Amino acid sequence: MKPLGDLTVVDLTQSVAGPVSTQLLAEMGATVLKVEPPSGDNFRNLMNGNIFVPFNHGKQSLCVDMKTEDGLAVVTELADEADVIVESFRPGVLEQYDLDYESVTERNEDVVYCSLSGFGRTGPYRSYPGYDPCIQAISGLMAINGYADRPPARIRASLIDCGTGANAAFAILAAVRNRDRGGDGTHIDISLFDVAVSWMSYWITNYDQSGALPERAGGKGIGSAPNGVFPTGDGHIYVATLSEGMYERLCTVLDRQDLLEDDRFETIDDRMNHRETLRDELIPEFEAYTSTELEGKLLDAGIPAGAVRTVADLVDDNEHVDARSMLVDTYNPEVDEDVVTAGLPFRFSTGIHDGGFSSRPPEKGEHTETILEALSYSTDEIERLHETGAVISSS
Repeated sequence: MKPLGDLTVVDLTQSVAGPVSTQLLAEMGATVLKVEPPSGDNFRNLMNGNIFVPFNHGKQSLCVDMKTEDGLAVVTELADEADVIVESFRPGVLEQYDLDYESVTERNEDVVYCSLSGFGRTGPYRSYPGYDPCIQAISGLMAINGYADRPPARIRASLIDCGTGANAAFAILAAVRNRDRGGDGTHIDISLFDVAVSWMSYWITNYDQSGALPERAGGKGIGSAPNGVFPTGDGHIYVATLSEGMYERLCTVLDRQDLLEDDRFETIDDRMNHRETLRDELIPEFEAYTSTELEGKLLDAGIPAGAVRTVADLVDDNEHVDARSMLVDTYNPEVDEDVVTAGLPFRFSTGIHDGGFSSRPPEKGEHTETILEALSYSTDEIERLHETGAVISSS
C-alpha cells in the first residue's frame, strides 16, 4: 500500500494549482475523485489538452451538474464521506450549495478541507479572480523581471500555480497527520497571492533593511560579478562566480590570469563596480566555445554555470534528463494521442514512488458510473441521472 492508500480525496478544483495538489496526493496512493462540470475542467481544451495532462494523473473523473438537485446530491454524498476535500471556487460560491467548510463540517466533522483561491478567503481582494501572471504582477514578482529599459516581464511557466499546489499538498498532509494523532479536522486557506509574496521573501527583507527597490536586471545576477547571461559561440550561458575562489578558477579555465592582477577586478566589490568592463573582457573568451563546451569546463572546475537550453534540447537530447528519468510517457485524452510529459521530481530509496505516473489522466466523466456504483446507486438510478443530465459519462 502506498503512503496515502487509506485516503479518499474529493477534488473540486480546475486549472493548475488545485490539480497539482491533488495529483501529488493521488500519486502517493490517495483515491482522488475529480468532480468536473458538464463542460469539463476549464483547462482541458487549452493547448490541445497539454496543460490539463501533466497535472491530472491517477484520478477518477466524475462529470456532474451541481446546478441540478440530483447532481448536487451526488457531490454532497461524496463530500460527507471524504477524508479530504480540495476546492478552488471563488470564496462564497460553495456556500450556495452547502458545500463550504462550515456546512460540510456539520456533517463530516473530521474532514480536512483545503480552499485554494487567487487571494484567500479574507481581505479586500478576496473576491477577485486569480490568474498566475496577474498574481505575478500584483505580488511584486513581475516588477523585478525583465530588462530595466523595457516593460516588466512575466515568467512564462506557471510557477505560482505549481508552487501553490505543492504548498497545498504539504499543508493537507500536515493536517491529516495532526488529525490522525488525535486532532480535529481543519480548514486550510491557501492562495496564489500569499505563495507569491512568500517567494519574494529576500527582496522584502532587503527593502525593509535598506529601503532600496530591486531593479529589473535582465540576465544579470545579484551580489557578485561576473554573474549573468553571456553570449557563446552558438548561444548563451549563465555563469555565476559567487566567491573569490570561483573567480580565480574562472580566470584559470579561460587562461586569463592577467585579470587576477588587474586592480579593477581585485575584490567582489571591485568587480561589481566594473562589471561591464569585466564583461567586455570575458565575452570574447566565452565566444570561443559552444555553450555546452564552456558549461562542461566551468562545471568541472566547480563554477556554477548553465547553458541556456530550449524545451527541444530537454526533450530531444539531454543525457541528464534521461539519466534522471524525468520524461515519462503518458496519454492525452483530449486528442487521443500518446505524449511525453515531465515526471514527478522526487524518488524514494524504498520504492514508494519512482517519479512516473500510476495511471493516465482521465477522460471527462470516465469514472462517473464507477463512482456512482460505489455510492450504491442502482443501474436504474444511474440511467435516470444520465437521462436528466445530472451526470455525464464518457462512455
